[in-house]
Amino acid sequence: MSGTNPFTTVSGNAFTEQNAVAWSLTNTFTAKIKDDYGAYSYMEFLRLKLFQTYDIHEANKSMEGVTQERRPFSDLGIEFDLTPHKYLSFMARNIYNVYDGWKQTNYDVNIKDWRGDVMTIGYRNTLDSIEEINLYLKAVITRNIDGTFISRRDLFNSKTIENTLGFIYHKQCWAMGFDLTETDDDVRFMFKISLAGFSNMGSK
Repeated sequence: MSGTNPFTTVSGNAFTEQNAVAWSLTNTFTAKIKDDYGAYSYMEFLRLKLFQTYDIHEANKSMEGVTQERRPFSDLGIEFDLTPHKYLSFMARNIYNVYDGWKQTNYDVNIKDWRGDVMTIGYRNTLDSIEEINLYLKAVITRNIDGTFISRRDLFNSKTIENTLGFIYHKQCWAMGFDLTETDDDVRFMFKISLAGFSNMGSK
């Protein structure tokens, strides 16, 4: 979708007029799946979205006495989701600068099973500031007990952000659990209680 959107912004006594065109493109693909009983269901297995803005004022500005080139194109946003199977999914959320290259790259792979066991691996990268890899594991131990493990590693600064081991006991209307967290310079223990309709009621 595209359109012209002139607007005025105010900063102190200065008025800056901007005229821009924004566009967005979204493509989705849906699969028709037949189960063991002959019933059909639909699953969106692929989605791609691109979006960007073109600054008309920037494109037409005078270059007299200016050494820096015109840069009317904003960063290009890219969203990509792939779900080839109901237990497997991949997600990307990236930002590309058409003049300087990639600014952000974020990826997640999610694997789960029919019991509710989950493994998620994530990668985060922001130019010159962040490079991080994350791991999340959830294991269904019994009907009422889950175990979790979270690991976050800062590759940019070569240090561990956190390693957290947790257990939770849940019933229909309440749950309680604890986390043991180790960071680069600290170790802490957290006890959690939650009630249906409320957030965590008590932790320390």
